[in-house]
Amino acid sequence: MDTLWLGVVVAAVVTGAAATPVLLARGLAQLARRDAMSRGVGLAGVLGGIAAGAAAVATTQRTGIWELAPVLLIWGCALVAAACCDAVTQRVPTALVRQAGVLTCALLTVALAVHGDWPGLALSGVAAMASGLTLLLCWRFAGAGFGDVRLATLGGLGLGHATHRGLLLAFAAFTLITVTQAVVTVMRGGDRRTTIPYGPALTVGFLLAAAA
Repeated sequence: MDTLWLGVVVAAVVTGAAATPVLLARGLAQLARRDAMSRGVGLAGVLGGIAAGAAAVATTQRTGIWELAPVLLIWGCALVAAACCDAVTQRVPTALVRQAGVLTCALLTVALAVHGDWPGLALSGVAAMASGLTLLLCWRFAGAGFGDVRLATLGGLGLGHATHRGLLLAFAAFTLITVTQAVVTVMRGGDRRTTIPYGPALTVGFLLAAAA
């Protein structure tokens, strides 16, 4: 079993590292910002893809639902790619997030239906709606972009088996990253009207919530 899990981990992180930069390039092309692709951004995509693969395997191991592994890998890679796009352009590629959302929703439904995990499927839907509505309020009152609302809805789809510990850890990470970004922005001469990308903090939070 240990050898099997090791093989799954290696396959997941290699696939994530290879697929995420491709999705990142696709997202930047959709935003007409191919020029924003650099070695640093590409490296961030690779590292994020490795994290997405690790999160998919961790969730699968914790839940014992093997069918979740490929679904969460796709979900995590799309989140990371969209977050990287947001980090360098402050825009989330709508088409990429929508396509990933539809694909994740379809595959998640099949995977959990085959396993007979109807509560997990229902919680995934509830989490997606709750995440989307929360960011919708942030869009209305706290300066978040509508792309962040879409990204949060996609992120919520992967939280059907999240634990209380994972959610608390995700909230702490999101808060820490957001506050750090705000402090750095102010130190660089920005003010409260200066926008910051929420995509990276959201993605880190969602991956932690799913895996922990």
